[in-house]
Amino acid sequence: MRDKPYAFVIGGTGMLERVCHWLVEHNYFVSVLNRNRDKFDKMKHKNASPDNFHPLTVDYHDTEQLQQKVNEAINEFGVPDLVISWIHSSAPEALPTILDQLKVWEKPWKLLHVQGSSSFFVKENTTVPDNCQYRRVYLGFVIEDGGSRWLTHDEIANGVIKVIQRDYKETVVGTLKPWSKRPQ
Repeated sequence: MRDKPYAFVIGGTGMLERVCHWLVEHNYFVSVLNRNRDKFDKMKHKNASPDNFHPLTVDYHDTEQLQQKVNEAINEFGVPDLVISWIHSSAPEALPTILDQLKVWEKPWKLLHVQGSSSFFVKENTTVPDNCQYRRVYLGFVIEDGGSRWLTHDEIANGVIKVIQRDYKETVVGTLKPWSKRPQ
């Protein structure tokens, strides 16, 4: 049995890297789903507690391999307390695959579903298991100096960390309005 909360992060070697470090600094053990083991190893060794990271190296486009890796992590570490998901739209089956692996467990857990700005206007319904507390984070843009730009990785990480701390059910990091001002 583990002695600290367990987080599972998809996108943790990219724009959510700082979120992974923050989680470890706040006493979490973190499994990071990654496609590049070297990138994961570099990321974890930036932290003062690299042993609190576990790699799940797999391309989440490969449903069968993804199921296997998620099951291996659950068998080794248990059901995560927190899942943070940033999955590209090119892998629409990845999150449902992960959710399917978690729905058989009774232990409650929380999902922070990080989505791109255009999904705000689509408002898809993500079906989650009964034991899941669902939180949605939309990534917007920043209007400044007469123009606009996309969010930086630090701005994204700060927004996700704020959601973890304050438990917002749905939030926008940056802005989505006016949509016509988004970066082109």
